[in-house]
Amino acid sequence: LSVDPNDRQINRDTLENYPTERILGNNDPAHAVDLVFIPEGYTATQMEKFTQDARRFAGYLLSWAPFRDYKEKFNVWIVKAPSTDSGTDIPGENQWNRTLVNTNFFTFGTDRYLTTQDVFKLRDVAAHAPYDQICILVNTSKYGGGGIYNFYDLCTAGNPSSEFVFCHEFGHAFASLADEYVEEGLETAGMYNLKVEPSDPNITTLVNFSKKWQSMVAKGTPIPTPPTNKNDTIIGAYEGAGYLKKGIYRPEMDCSMRSVRNDYFCAVCRDAITKMILFYVK
Repeated sequence: LSVDPNDRQINRDTLENYPTERILGNNDPAHAVDLVFIPEGYTATQMEKFTQDARRFAGYLLSWAPFRDYKEKFNVWIVKAPSTDSGTDIPGENQWNRTLVNTNFFTFGTDRYLTTQDVFKLRDVAAHAPYDQICILVNTSKYGGGGIYNFYDLCTAGNPSSEFVFCHEFGHAFASLADEYVEEGLETAGMYNLKVEPSDPNITTLVNFSKKWQSMVAKGTPIPTPPTNKNDTIIGAYEGAGYLKKGIYRPEMDCSMRSVRNDYFCAVCRDAITKMILFYVK
């Protein structure tokens, strides 16, 4: 396939020109993990607040294992792109705001699930800087966020639990980590076919466990693994993950992909994240 740069079918529309700043790192983007922070619901007079928030959240992420072990391999960029209004849309409360990438709570009817469907606009904004991962900070104190693998990590900036939400959602977006908790009332419950092995590295149906973390399980550990106190830090296969009580298994009894706990990725999640970091760096 060849591309003629003079082809009249090439769209030459001029995009908005937003200022950018590198706030961390001095690496060649070809050999680093580049994060770009996008401000959602920050007005033109709130760009300094956004800059401070982005520094804070980059600090959160790079203080968690295994990110802290590779901190020097990261670049962090910000795009100073204002919204008309502060905040975000909260459909369940009839709140609507004019914001940069049109985020909204109540995705799939879940009040805490915050996403954007405006992916084209998001990519146009993010394209002002080199990036491997898009991080959207939403200027509100409401609890919530969302993360979609190879698309974005999205989190509110002002909630007491925002550090956890941001890093948890980053696990989804960066390393394709699955949720390990059980919540069968969600619309996403039942999304996994229990007759096949999920693609997510941190959950298994045991259909093809050898392709997952079986090599990390100590000899003699029963599979499935009983959730007893003596197994609290033992890698195994504990039933209850991917929103379901039965049929899907997680690597350890607890993890930041299961519970609201800071800096508590299990060994399997840490391994998956490390492999992704090295993929971008090398």
